Amino acid sequence: MKITAVVRTCNRPEFLKEALASIELQTYNDWEVLIFDDAGSDINFSIYKWFKDRNSDKRVLYMTTKSNYDLFQNSWLMSPDLAMGEVLVRLDDDDILIDDCFEFINSMYETNPEIEFTYGSSVFFENNQLKSLVETKNPFEHEKTRAMWSGYTIPNNSPWTDPWSFTQDYFAEPQSYTSIIHAAKANQLSIYHTYTMRTSSVKRVKDKIDMTSYFVDDLEFFGSLDYLGLGHNSVKKVLCFVRQHGEGKVSDHNKVVKNQSMYQENFRIRDKVDYLRCSGFLSKIIPIQSNTNYNEGLNDALISKFENIKKTIGSITR
Repeated sequence: MKITAVVRTCNRPEFLKEALASIELQTYNDWEVLIFDDAGSDINFSIYKWFKDRNSDKRVLYMTTKSNYDLFQNSWLMSPDLAMGEVLVRLDDDDILIDDCFEFINSMYETNPEIEFTYGSSVFFENNQLKSLVETKNPFEHEKTRAMWSGYTIPNNSPWTDPWSFTQDYFAEPQSYTSIIHAAKANQLSIYHTYTMRTSSVKRVKDKIDMTSYFVDDLEFFGSLDYLGLGHNSVKKVLCFVRQHGEGKVSDHNKVVKNQSMYQENFRIRDKVDYLRCSGFLSKIIPIQSNTNYNEGLNDALISKFENIKKTIGSITR
């Protein structure tokens, strides 16, 4: 099974080089790379050529545009058509993949043919130090609640957005959240890095998705895949390290892009994607059959693995 790594970058060449090096270090060798470079520069193009020269047996495509954010949203919808891999693995230029990421993903998708997309557990790092673990949960894994999104309680109330509130004590017994967007409206985290998708599944539904966000594009895309009926689950195994930094982060709360802010987008996208919801919707959660789908937190083994990966990346990129 070929894996297509989709790398999104913008004006951060040193980060990009490390992200690409982490792909080169994968223990699973059947992969290709699509690089989407907003506001491309000569230095980023030289990094592409450096990486391509080092991996001359691989298919590596480089796409660029003249300004920031031209490819930010559309790369989600362009990737399935450009990919030759059966599975897409999406990472930003400030992510570093763990060395057996592709090996695990290949095994998971081959062993679990009903899985169509997953979202994973990651570890934040700063400089050369691990900071904290983020472990995602699918909508059914969050703590159950007796409250219900008020819009969902009104029969035939499509698009299920109003009234913008939760009805407390709606259920006699606690119930699970019904979707990724439902959990997001309650500020429950259901999706995070590493994002993976079965290419054929995304191609089947992508024409029904309209990407509009410059901040919570992952929520917009995966919330849409969920409502369009694709089967999914959260991955517990740590598949990547996510850099904490102050250099152009998309998630800066004070940042405004094309009249959009992070704070405003979180509310807008939760409602916007709810237009795809149907009455009585429940996420299609597919159990993941894998004896390696677990993590033990920030233990010595993970710290040692991270240090070794960073050291090896350093020897490749200098």
